[in-house]
Amino acid sequence: MSGSRQARSATAVRPEVALRAEAIRKIFRLRGSEGRRRAVQAVSEVSLELRRGSVLALVGESGCGKSTVARLLARLYPLTSGTLWLDGEKVAGRGGRARRKYASQVQIVLQDPFSSLNASHSIRHHLVRPLLLHRRGSHPGTLDEEAVRLLEEVNLAPGADFLRRYPHELSGGQRQRVSIARSLAVEPEVLLADEPVSMLDVSIRLEILRLLGRLVADRNLAMLYITHDIASARYFATETAVMYAGELVEQGPSEQVTQNPQHPYTQLLLASVPDPDRAAAGDTGRTAPGEPPDLAALPAGCRFHPRCPFAGKRCSTDAPPAVDVGDSHWARCWLFAPGGVTGEP
Repeated sequence: MSGSRQARSATAVRPEVALRAEAIRKIFRLRGSEGRRRAVQAVSEVSLELRRGSVLALVGESGCGKSTVARLLARLYPLTSGTLWLDGEKVAGRGGRARRKYASQVQIVLQDPFSSLNASHSIRHHLVRPLLLHRRGSHPGTLDEEAVRLLEEVNLAPGADFLRRYPHELSGGQRQRVSIARSLAVEPEVLLADEPVSMLDVSIRLEILRLLGRLVADRNLAMLYITHDIASARYFATETAVMYAGELVEQGPSEQVTQNPQHPYTQLLLASVPDPDRAAAGDTGRTAPGEPPDLAALPAGCRFHPRCPFAGKRCSTDAPPAVDVGDSHWARCWLFAPGGVTGEP
């Protein structure tokens, strides 16, 4: 453990919840082809808690708003409304110092490891620059030693061999490890992993997930793991939240959500996962009919009702509440509310 981390842990006991998002929203104002402005509701009233030493998976179809949530939490996008709390303190201020302090505590690992690195700079540059910006190093020798240590922490050894290389000289998995090492350079409290393995070869995806899991345990990080692969959430994440059309529809312990899904959308997500045993029995799985809604023209009532096999009259008119289904597990569905999908007492 570095000296700064020792000093920080000795002076204060950190809250269990490292980062909390409270009813955050993001609306993009776009101009249409005919000059008309459209309000795209990318994220609607999303609340999340990222706890130290654990992983929260955020899953859903492409375009549901998962990556927008990550960018809101990283403050790459400004909030339309809602509040962020870091270490129990409300996040405020947009100035350089406040933003830099937040960035040192909340880091993001992006999906494409090649585009997230600057092809014209060496690996040393990518690691030394955050150390300099956040005043972690004192002289060039110390900076190189710290860069080597970071590379070896993500299993790029010997680290000194990688310092003079450039991104195009590395494999996809190696580039993603460099991206992870760069995020660790400022000793963050929170790591936002936006589909960190989706663009990597299948053979090394498990290695990267195991690396991230070890870092969460060793550094006591709070992690948001964004993925469209709900099956991986069961094995990698402590909790799983399911997102559809900009809002959360189900959340709970990963084992509960994946083994006993309550929301019809979650059930269809799991049914669409390839399963050799099911295929051998002639079952090729199920998918939801139709397409996700236009986020600029959301349907009334439950956003999933046009595709839901259980939809009733109530689903097309009233938005369902989040209903507790037991064991710290909830689902946003009229199936579990008084009156059911018909609304009758």
